[in-house]
Amino acid sequence: MLGWLADSFRFAWSLLYWNIRKSWFRFRRGRVACPCQAPSDSGRAYETACDACAGWHRPWRFRRVCPLLVRTKDGPRCSADTADVRPFWSLTLRYYGGAALALYAAGVLIVFGFLRTIGYPVSIVHVALPPLWHRVGQARGWFFLDRAHRAFAAGRTNEGLLYLSNAYDFDPTNFDAGIALAKAYQLANPARSDQVFARLLRDHPEQRNLTAQDWFRSLLARGEFGQIAMLAKSETLRDPRHANAWIRALIFATRQNQDTQPLKAMLADPSRSAEIWRPLLETELLWRAGRKAEVRAAIDRPWPATAPPFTVVYRVEMLTELGDPMAALDLLEKHRPQLDDEAWLTLRLDCLAAAQARQALRSEFQAYLLSPPLTQPLLKIMCAQLIRHPDRALFAQLSAKFAREHVPLDDNTAGGWFSLLCTAGAVGDTAQLRALVLRLRNATQTPFTALQMLEAFFRGDLTDRRATTFLPFLPVPIEVSYALIERYPGAHKPARLSP
Repeated sequence: MLGWLADSFRFAWSLLYWNIRKSWFRFRRGRVACPCQAPSDSGRAYETACDACAGWHRPWRFRRVCPLLVRTKDGPRCSADTADVRPFWSLTLRYYGGAALALYAAGVLIVFGFLRTIGYPVSIVHVALPPLWHRVGQARGWFFLDRAHRAFAAGRTNEGLLYLSNAYDFDPTNFDAGIALAKAYQLANPARSDQVFARLLRDHPEQRNLTAQDWFRSLLARGEFGQIAMLAKSETLRDPRHANAWIRALIFATRQNQDTQPLKAMLADPSRSAEIWRPLLETELLWRAGRKAEVRAAIDRPWPATAPPFTVVYRVEMLTELGDPMAALDLLEKHRPQLDDEAWLTLRLDCLAAAQARQALRSEFQAYLLSPPLTQPLLKIMCAQLIRHPDRALFAQLSAKFAREHVPLDDNTAGGWFSLLCTAGAVGDTAQLRALVLRLRNATQTPFTALQMLEAFFRGDLTDRRATTFLPFLPVPIEVSYALIERYPGAHKPARLSP
């Protein structure tokens, strides 16, 4: 056994050693002595002994290194004349290649078995083929993402955050893990959340719109209006399809933050994406400067027929701000075909509320919102309207309709439930506010402390009167968030990150 082991080690190094010596011998062409033949012999084939195999336990095993070795009656001899001694690199490559392949296969099996034992959903092909090694990292990412979902479902938030972080670290290409991590960090670590959102924008351009929208919701809930302005400006210029929503976000954020610099920067932008918003930007800057007469003149003059739909929304809202809701209604009806039903109805209700046309407002509220079957879009419109313009009688009708239709509480309707809760607080219906808090406390995983804080806020028991103190906890629609922040203005914060 020891002899076999010794010959095995000799074989391993002899493949290189003797082939190198023989190659050098061939290169020097007779100027050096043959490295493997006995110098005392004749040097002729079948007569010359092999010095290279002399130290082996079984000399015949050296034939695997040099096939020139043959058996004779006098013992192992070299079958080549001295001048014909040559290396056998093909054998070296074959043996070393086979050994390397065997070791690699063993390593693949060991690694695959280890990963599958842990639970990673990885294929042996992904482990074996180097071009597919990135799939191993992806599998680890999906494994930890699944663990994170289970942890969150079980209420183990800290554990879920750790798993999410691991999932994204192991596989930065996993958009699902990244967006989930960014959302999960909104409360626990807002700065980290913003960093992940910014990275997702950069690394996943095909998902840019979805990422930007989710980031905007997070920033809006926290009152980060400086960052919203930068994000909205960037997306308005980059994404013409959704520019109407982003320009609205830009106007809203800069008003809340009392900062006109993003508007001026966009006005100076020579691109076509910025040019179509020039009349609106100029009008908004006049409004910020307090030049109301010029604002009215700008609104009354003809605007380009190709102007985006939000310019109609903006002009109607500005006429209402200027104290002329009837002119706003006239303009709204004139441009009705340019607006969708939701925008048209929201603006019409705002104009009627601003005109204090209470009877007309209640009639249209009944006809357009309370009579049809209750849907989440209709509920959103009603809640936003009643938060901006509280009306206890209309809210009572809404609450009654909500109860009659037995709206279930699930992921699709949670936004409506929390919107109704905020509306109850905004209109001052403390009994309904309390009832909804108790219902949501028993039916959701929202921390009771958050619901207590929300109830205390609307009862006036908190000194901090900003909607952004509770919005990060609530899954309400963007329109309701806008209404709440307008009613309870958010904080003015400087921007931290540039999208």
